[in-house]
Amino acid sequence: MNPRSKALKGSTCAQRIEAATTTRSQVVISDLASADAENLFAKYDFEGISLLPRGALTEVLRDIGLEKVLGSEFAAFAKLAFDAHSADSHFLSPHEFKQLYYRLLHRYTDLLPRAPALRVTVYSAKNLPPADVNGKADPYCTMQLSGKPKTMTRTRHVEKTLEPKWGEELTGNYAYQEGDDLHFEIMDYDRGSVVGDLLCTCVIPSKEFHRPGGFDGTWPMTLSPETAKLKGYSPTLRLRIQVTAFPEPPPRTTILIRHADGLPPADANGKSDPFCTIQLVGKPFSKSSTTIKARTLDPLWNETLTDKHRYEAGDAISFKVWDYDKAGGNDLLGEYVLEGSHFHKPGGFDGELNLQCPDPKYAPVLSVKILVRELEEVQASASEATEAEEPDA
Repeated sequence: MNPRSKALKGSTCAQRIEAATTTRSQVVISDLASADAENLFAKYDFEGISLLPRGALTEVLRDIGLEKVLGSEFAAFAKLAFDAHSADSHFLSPHEFKQLYYRLLHRYTDLLPRAPALRVTVYSAKNLPPADVNGKADPYCTMQLSGKPKTMTRTRHVEKTLEPKWGEELTGNYAYQEGDDLHFEIMDYDRGSVVGDLLCTCVIPSKEFHRPGGFDGTWPMTLSPETAKLKGYSPTLRLRIQVTAFPEPPPRTTILIRHADGLPPADANGKSDPFCTIQLVGKPFSKSSTTIKARTLDPLWNETLTDKHRYEAGDAISFKVWDYDKAGGNDLLGEYVLEGSHFHKPGGFDGELNLQCPDPKYAPVLSVKILVRELEEVQASASEATEAEEPDA
């Protein structure tokens, strides 16, 4: 008798019927969608028993927004959804609810996953204390809602530095409510250890970011008891926090990509299919790109890109023009790194960049205009004040 037959013989009649009439499949959903599903389940698990009754599922579907979408068909849909996913016809387990969520996720893409209540971009830290024998650390940053340990999330670790740059957006905090403070810890990563060594910590009160525009700046951190023994370290954390219920402020920089001239050919037809990417150096999550222009060596874009709220004074911008290849492996046509000193000033930068080309026979140029919003606002305010002081002729 094979192992499957033995397993079936030892099971109940109901289990054998289920095994013969059902199939199981494993699906993968994003971390954001998984966090959304878990939060919805916990929100309506009123008894705290990790089971959702029929009425609770109806409220979940109403919370998602399906009642507005389905109208008079909503009640029947809710009943059918419960019956199709509940094994005992009385409750939904967390696993069964995630299966239902997965189907809804792919059917109602405009409703799920819901926008998280909180978006936090952890840019960088400075003046961290050392933790390793080389005088450096391998820091990563954790974040959680104070008093809610299940909301913890973290950045990647950066090796051998006391001034890490992450530029990572931490989302999935569907549990955020007004009044929840944010607790940050910077840890030193140790290979083979589940939890690293604490370097420093801070708590940012809700009142500092629960407002239009949120918080965008640098926050002082407190050394851990162990690192406090070291002298001369005053760590700070640079981050941006936004409550999604409030309107999003404009980006910190605007980058107009006008056109490129004299690009090298990359295709057999003597042309290229160019597009341009921009990225703050060392901040991969700031990357954005223009559209693709087919069969040309002198593309015209006139498209405005942004820094995705990750720009800091001193950042350099990397410009790269690529030839699009449908099969993958885009070819680099030219690149240029513009240092912050050239555009971090009133009026920014407006001109042409001489791209470095892999083929020295070509000398392509890229026309761009870069403005830093806060500097332009200061200049505009100063001009208005000057005009107000001038007497009428």
